Amino acid sequence: MTLFDFLKPRTAKGEIKKRERELMAKLVKLMEIDDEETFRAGLAEEFGITPEHPRYKQIMDAWRDG
Repeated sequence: MTLFDFLKPRTAKGEIKKRERELMAKLVKLMEIDDEETFRAGLAEEFGITPEHPRYKQIMDAWRDG
């Protein structure tokens, strides 16, 4: 990304798309982790999802199936 791309003004829709791309990049990187402890640490650090989260079990099951 160039400095111009970083600083240029964006529309609301453009900002949403940018955040979506960043979120997907984080998710893809996290899903590529093979070690469960590292995955759990990344999940807590990047997204604030801990075992108390209502969908924690579903997230872990999806990771294990992947």
